[in-house]
Amino acid sequence: MSRSGSQVPAPRADAYPGRVPDVLGWLRRHPWQADGLLALLLVVISSGQWQGHYRAGIAVVSVLLAATVVPRRRYPVAAFAVAIVIGAIQVAVGVQPAGSSGIPGLGLPVSPSLQPTMADAAILILLYTVAAYRPRRVSLIGLAACLAGSAAAIARWAPAHGAHPGGPLFAAAAGLGGAALTAWVLGDSVAYRYRRAYYASLEERAARLEAERDAQARIAQAAERARELQERRARVVDESAARLRRIERDLHDGAQVRLAALAMMLGEIKESLDVVAPAAGNETARGVDASARTRMLVAAAHRNAKETVAELRDLARGIHPPVLDRGLGAALAALAETSLVPVGLEVSIAERPSPAIEAMAYFCAAELLANVAKHSGASRATVNVREHDGRILMTVTDDGSGGAHLAPGGGLAGLLERVQTVDGRLSVDSPAGGPTAIAIDLPGHA
Repeated sequence: MSRSGSQVPAPRADAYPGRVPDVLGWLRRHPWQADGLLALLLVVISSGQWQGHYRAGIAVVSVLLAATVVPRRRYPVAAFAVAIVIGAIQVAVGVQPAGSSGIPGLGLPVSPSLQPTMADAAILILLYTVAAYRPRRVSLIGLAACLAGSAAAIARWAPAHGAHPGGPLFAAAAGLGGAALTAWVLGDSVAYRYRRAYYASLEERAARLEAERDAQARIAQAAERARELQERRARVVDESAARLRRIERDLHDGAQVRLAALAMMLGEIKESLDVVAPAAGNETARGVDASARTRMLVAAAHRNAKETVAELRDLARGIHPPVLDRGLGAALAALAETSLVPVGLEVSIAERPSPAIEAMAYFCAAELLANVAKHSGASRATVNVREHDGRILMTVTDDGSGGAHLAPGGGLAGLLERVQTVDGRLSVDSPAGGPTAIAIDLPGHA
């Protein structure tokens, strides 16, 4: 903590047994009351020196000195300065020089009301406070002021001018100077401990902030990486959908057209053979057998060509249904018309999703309606598609027997894997006895 704090540090309460922790805790929580009690203690200790005809004046000076202790936490320097001024006046007016009843050169008589008492211990308490809670240069000035005042008091002290002043002089210097140095050292040691704790807390905070910055940098890098991966995945999904559409167009415009032309040519050859065969009545048996075999092979080739065209058409429709070119609503309407179970359709989409999302929603609806027709025993199904916060929410419900669930390798598990490739979600609500509701949540754009 800073040396400019407003409270004197207290020892740990758990270091004392019994009721001492309660007393120390109360002192920490009530600093003004604690300092008031300390001032009262100084007044009580010094009261034994209130004697003679000037006891009222001595009491007033003692109370003033003790009162400087009360605001020491909030105003340590000001309180110390007031106490030092009072102490200086005591030294100048209240201490009687040897062989004199007044102050030489000033003509001021010695005032017994200003003689030092035990209340002057307030100066030491305030020196401790200044050393504990103010910068060292300030506390050293206070220490110098105390030592100077002690030297002046000893110089004016009558026994110091006696026949053998060595012993009393040394005792007084050791007592007053030692007390001042002790108060300053104790306060400065407290300041040193708290200064170390303060610097340690600063270092810990700096290390914590550095760790937080590193963590934030890693989070930012991870977010940037995630954004790049999302963009790459979106491009891959869109490119895959575009590639499938190109394959569908190639099949439709290329192989399917050529196979259709081949089927037509084979049909014409078959018809020509059927017409030529009756006109060749004088053919030999061998020729008749060859012609019949040729017609059979042509008929088989014609049939295979038509079946291949149908399979290619179904394959191209499975890659990208042409009806999706008119939008998801129209595609789902066409799907509902071909369903074996009556389907109610409701589509509410303000913005058309990307082609990959449209295709995924279409094929999911197709598989779910196929499951309804094959497994649920439902008499009616409903497909609801709506937009919410830029996402496509599709729900397929039926009034069947229920019991649908996600099973490894099952159709619903495959749908879940498909929608998860674009950060989609699939949920199943199908209690035994029905009804069944399967919700699919897809982004508007991959």
